Amino acid sequence: MKERLVEILVYLMSEMTNKSVSDINLSLLEDRGYTQSEISAAFDWLYEHVQIDGGWLVPSVSSTSRRQLHAVERAVIATEGQGYLMQLCELGLLEITDLEMVIERAMVSAVDRVSVHEIQQIVASVLFARQGRSKARPGERRSDGFLIYNNDTIH
Repeated sequence: MKERLVEILVYLMSEMTNKSVSDINLSLLEDRGYTQSEISAAFDWLYEHVQIDGGWLVPSVSSTSRRQLHAVERAVIATEGQGYLMQLCELGLLEITDLEMVIERAMVSAVDRVSVHEIQQIVASVLFARQGRSKARPGERRSDGFLIYNNDTIH
């Protein structure tokens, strides 16, 4: 599922705060059960949507202001989910418009309390619905906004 790609992206971007891409230990991802195809798809998304210079993550221009959740939003989104959203924003994985969309979708869900897992599902759908992706290269096929190599599937 796409949530697995978001997990890989969070790992990669967390590591890239103090390492270059070439210094990231990808065997840890494989040890956690991620496939080579999932890792490749995450890298494809990362290189299309995040500014990287010489293997290093270029911090996004961020303002000093932060989006505060309304009391109703805090009541609906579990505390862990709120922390997860903050982490994604700090890493630069979610833009402000993406964050607003995630919060809106969480608020209109039929769930009394939105868990981290549900937030991950919403985030995955928002991130992989972004427009402006490049076209697949020969021998590759696109599936829901990310590349899948060979005949591998994403779990």
